[in-house]
Amino acid sequence: MTVPLASMQHPQLALVRELPLHKHLGVRVLDSSDGQSLVELPVSAVSANPSNVLHGGIIYTVCDIAAYVALLTMLAPAESAVTHDLHVSCLRPAPIGTLVRFEGKVVQRGKRLAFVDVTATLEGKVIATARVTKSIVSPP
Repeated sequence: MTVPLASMQHPQLALVRELPLHKHLGVRVLDSSDGQSLVELPVSAVSANPSNVLHGGIIYTVCDIAAYVALLTMLAPAESAVTHDLHVSCLRPAPIGTLVRFEGKVVQRGKRLAFVDVTATLEGKVIATARVTKSIVSPP
């Protein structure tokens, strides 16, 4: 098992921050260390559904981002990860103009799979939870 890379950032982190979709949505990676992440998303017209609340598909997307960013801290520079499974429970809405925080935490990292929990909150109240399973990949 790889030890956390708390003192250095994984090369993929910059790519996550600069991905055009993430920038378009307004995703901000605030922290990535020791198997944990903190990601923020301001809810805007870009990320809202017709009811003017955060679109469920965007919640899934940002949960996946937060999980990946948390896991990056436990991967070697040559390793990456892809989503194997994603389960999200949406509990309450987040209206346009609010700021949602997504906190990811690696529960377990094995040789080929990693399990990451993500909690999305709005003003301290949980709006969604996720369990993300990532497959760890290395170049041939």
